[in-house]
Amino acid sequence: MGRNLFTFDSLTDKVVADFSWRRKELTLIKNKIPKEKNSLQSALIRATIPLLYAHWEGFVKVNMSYYLEYVSNKYLKNRELKTSFIALSLQNKLGDLSNSSFSNRTKIIDFIFEDLEKQSKIPKKNIINTKSNLSFNVLQEILFILDLEDSHVDSQKELINDLVNERNYIAHGEHTLIDYETFENFYYDIISLMEYLRTIIENNAIQEKYKKPAANTVYA
Repeated sequence: MGRNLFTFDSLTDKVVADFSWRRKELTLIKNKIPKEKNSLQSALIRATIPLLYAHWEGFVKVNMSYYLEYVSNKYLKNRELKTSFIALSLQNKLGDLSNSSFSNRTKIIDFIFEDLEKQSKIPKKNIINTKSNLSFNVLQEILFILDLEDSHVDSQKELINDLVNERNYIAHGEHTLIDYETFENFYYDIISLMEYLRTIIENNAIQEKYKKPAANTVYA
């Protein structure tokens, strides 16, 4: 049928490769920062924080898009998918329900039930939007769309928002100073969080958690 096959192996290859080059580049730069406190250390930390943020935002945008493409290319029926993916598949047909008459809303609901048996058409472009400011709330919204919400990620709210704030201070030219220990914590925690999200993507893909659970199905 000329479909572009996007297998689990190809998804894994993509997310592993993306994570690996980001970690390598960040590690190379981190290793250039002197551990003793001096003006060079301060300058390099200030230069590296925005880059660390850029890799964090880029990782989320790229790899969440990979996962969305993977699910989209499964070509499942709408009824086989989790609710968030059904909403994506039918979003163009839903329109603005708040401005629709009751009769139009009724027609839309009928239409949705009819479309549940049809092949899904999950859009892949312009869905994963980091808004150039990947705060915790923005990340939550992305994870909700992809049904990838996770309690450990929720526990990293302070880390995520602190990195965004420090990046913004530096980007706006403020003379903020970050000590080496704080920088190291940012570095290791963000690398760890990227790796954790990579694992979530892989686990959800291999366990087919994008699918609506069958009756009496319980995930471990």
